[in-house]
Amino acid sequence: MNAEQFWTLKRTLAPKKLFEEVIEALPVPLPPVTVDQPVNVHILGSGGGVWALQLVDGHTQVTPGAAPNAICQVAFHKRHLREIVGGALRERGLTLMARLGKARQIPDLSRLPLDPARALSCAHLTGSIAIDVHDRGFSDTYRYVVTFGSGAPDYETATTTLTIDADEPIEWVVNRIAPKAVLKAKGVRIAGDVALPLKVVQALIG
Repeated sequence: MNAEQFWTLKRTLAPKKLFEEVIEALPVPLPPVTVDQPVNVHILGSGGGVWALQLVDGHTQVTPGAAPNAICQVAFHKRHLREIVGGALRERGLTLMARLGKARQIPDLSRLPLDPARALSCAHLTGSIAIDVHDRGFSDTYRYVVTFGSGAPDYETATTTLTIDADEPIEWVVNRIAPKAVLKAKGVRIAGDVALPLKVVQALIG
């Protein structure tokens, strides 16, 4: 898969095809590490499903079904997956790459400071974080929920809700805002257990 194919995936791409045929072929460079437990991704709604994603030697491996020892459960509706694959959020990815002077190039994530031991420690956190991405341009909100541990995903009643303006992450990346600073940044509102996002940041990067 080349850059043009990467940036022009159809928003109608079926979740099964995306997870079982496309994801392992994505040319996005990832940190060259192995994380010994996967993340379960739950796509809700008709045509959805569950897949376990694991980073092995810097490559994403996908297994159909939920793994029993997952670090966390990530849940969102199929229509919100479409915004990532070929919709409003993908378009913001194009804007970000252009702002970084790398228009329509493949994003290089290989230098993300991912420590496998720290990632595994997140499995012991308690609670769930809903990330509600508000898109002013379309007067819509895209919801993505992370539930820590191997239990069922807590989509409707997350213990913490982060509401984020969809345009703000572009500025955070361009200006290299530190993760802890993001929690207090413009365009971010936190409701519920306000301590949980900070615990996640501390677990991942200290």
